[in-house]
Amino acid sequence: MSPSSFWDNVLEKDERLLWAGRPKPKLHWRNKQLYGPAPIAALGLLAAAWLIITTYGAEGDMWLLVLPALLVLIPLRATQRHLRTYAATRYALTDKRVLFFQVHGNETRVKAHPRSAMIAPKLADTVPPSVRFLRYDADVASEIGFEYIEAAETLLPHLEQSPDARD
Repeated sequence: MSPSSFWDNVLEKDERLLWAGRPKPKLHWRNKQLYGPAPIAALGLLAAAWLIITTYGAEGDMWLLVLPALLVLIPLRATQRHLRTYAATRYALTDKRVLFFQVHGNETRVKAHPRSAMIAPKLADTVPPSVRFLRYDADVASEIGFEYIEAAETLLPHLEQSPDARD
């Protein structure tokens, strides 16, 4: 399916596409949601094992170094799953809706949000930046948006011009 026929199927007749993109997360320490808490726990265990071995000696205590190494493998699977999900995700902003796509083979799932749910955009400190601009209630924790956008500066003007955006 060509890109133009895809958009013809997705957009309403009087709807105009303003921006489209996809997440491109980088393996960086600021992207902590890709890894979870296990690497930090593994580093803590590794430091504790090193302290015990340097203090009491290494005879029979090498297993203390193996446990943290095994704990590092746990988040690798979660990180791989996150990266696979992001690779299948696409974003679009129209003059009427905010669209999130999940592409799996020949199947595409779409989640649409009205522009009335938009708030002033906030950049999250990820690499590349994530932009939060949707909220349905006063709970700040429920803010969502487009994650890991390489050219966030091309998206921000469309979000800041929104007449529906609220603080």
